[in-house]
Amino acid sequence: MTVVFLGHVDHGKSTLIGRLLYDTGQVPADRVDFARARSAEQGRNLEFAYLLDGLEEEQEQGITIDFTQTGFTTSGRRFILADAPGHREFLKNMLSGASRAEAAVLVIDAAEGVQEQSRRHGYLLTLLGVKQLAVVVNKMDLVGWDERIFRSIAQEYQAFLASIGFAAQNVIPAAAHTGDNIAVRSARIKWYQGPTLLEQLERFQPAARKEFPLRMPVQDIYRSGKRRLLAGRVETGALTAGQTITIWPTREQTTVKSVERWPETGVTQILTGQNAALEFTDPLFAERGMVITSPDSSPSVSRAFYARVVWLGRQPLVPGQRYKLKVGFQETAAWMESLNRVIDTGSLREVPPECVPAGFIAEGLIMTDQPVIFDVFDENPAMGRFVLVDGYQITGGGVITMPAEKYQTGDFWQERSKLLYPTQGPVTKEDRRGRNQHHSLVLWLTGLSGAGKSTIAHNLEEHLFRDGYQVYVLDGDNVRLGLNQDLGFSANDRKENIRRVAEVARLFVDAGVIVLVAFISPYSEDRTLARNLFTAGEFVEIYVKCPLLVCETRDPKGLYQKARHKELYQFTGLDDAYQEPEHPDIVLETDKLTVEECVEKVISQINLEFKAIR
Repeated sequence: MTVVFLGHVDHGKSTLIGRLLYDTGQVPADRVDFARARSAEQGRNLEFAYLLDGLEEEQEQGITIDFTQTGFTTSGRRFILADAPGHREFLKNMLSGASRAEAAVLVIDAAEGVQEQSRRHGYLLTLLGVKQLAVVVNKMDLVGWDERIFRSIAQEYQAFLASIGFAAQNVIPAAAHTGDNIAVRSARIKWYQGPTLLEQLERFQPAARKEFPLRMPVQDIYRSGKRRLLAGRVETGALTAGQTITIWPTREQTTVKSVERWPETGVTQILTGQNAALEFTDPLFAERGMVITSPDSSPSVSRAFYARVVWLGRQPLVPGQRYKLKVGFQETAAWMESLNRVIDTGSLREVPPECVPAGFIAEGLIMTDQPVIFDVFDENPAMGRFVLVDGYQITGGGVITMPAEKYQTGDFWQERSKLLYPTQGPVTKEDRRGRNQHHSLVLWLTGLSGAGKSTIAHNLEEHLFRDGYQVYVLDGDNVRLGLNQDLGFSANDRKENIRRVAEVARLFVDAGVIVLVAFISPYSEDRTLARNLFTAGEFVEIYVKCPLLVCETRDPKGLYQKARHKELYQFTGLDDAYQEPEHPDIVLETDKLTVEECVEKVISQINLEFKAIR
């Protein structure tokens, strides 16, 4: 089992673990020699923390920066002892490392007493679901082995734990530097009759292995000859060749034809924690982020959920601010729609729920651009965790505590009446697709003015309609004359223009229709936001590529000429940027291909990759 050691910076976690390893003879001789030499360079006796701290910065500054793990065995147990950073700046390292611990040892300096980080770490353990805790009051030698000081610290911290619904199994007085009550009972603390640290480790019990339903997030799709393999890790449950599965969010069912595990051969079953590649009997569509389950166990799929968040960003978390949310291999834009509680983990006091400073914990409603597949953390922790990313930095993490729909009644709903939740009638999108006898999706054509977007879109519409498909074109000019006639051409108005069109396109897809969107949509961020509104296989980005000079030569609407004469401003391609798609699904080079060739290319590629054709 994994036991994580936490505590305020410089309270002696690394020294404690190092002493335990040293006294039980579980440190290699060369590591001991290194630690002695390093200690001697600094004019010290053997510094037990050097048996763990591997970074030079850690040794020089005397603090743990990185998350360190080391193996440890007793007569009947095997452990991983994890040394978590205590400094507030390295809270993210502590959280990531402690997330899979089954028990914890929290270290408090007897001379300094309970500190802000002592309380914060205790609270974070409850957030991570750690159920077993022991507290070590370290450095008792610095307070003359005073029982009154020990009892005062133990009482204060146990009272704190009780206030958050937690309790320590034991509070142990110890001195890591001298080895008292670490592996051997202390002769100088005769007033204490409880276990040593070593004995306490053996009192921790491995967590009961609850039977969770099958959950396998899809990490990637590979081709091996003619075979198409879905790779991923079975987070919970088990998976067997011949088993019927459901893939979410499309809810399609198929049978597992074969199971692969490298380098093993002849494998027929994959258990929790194992990585595998699956081949299905039916060539159904799948992509990274989808989740495989058994047909009798459905996860939640929603654009809103109630969560508890630990915020670590340099800037406060602000309601309405968009971040990237990751659940497993799923990624989508998300924001905190409402803050219900904000807690200062140092004082454990609630503060006004206006924003969430770094190191604080928040509870509230999170909403996402794209539906997210998840389980409530208490029901299945593997699918109930998430992280928030701002730019390229992980700025928060949390757990999903409740599907949003369970809060749509009573006071919660009355206080948040502005929140709207879509309704679902008895006729589903799948029903409409069944009636139309084809898949519904959006073909999003982007490119410069004059590149040929509208021409290709209308030719595609005619081709598909003639073949019996339900299809409709949303053209930029047509939409701006009606739905978006209130918008100009500023960056914000262009963003809103695309947002509205994407929402309309989503309604068309829900209606079972193939919708062709012909918009310049110059900004990659806006196109990404549009894509995120759709589930897998419902959005095809088509880059209608044409050199600016060719587009300007065509100039079917005379817009380039007006822009050159300053009759138009912020015109894309001249005085406003067009951000080319980095990874479009289809590229149509209209200076090299005819309209008919472009149409045929789109038809052939969506038929092959997206199964739009019935």
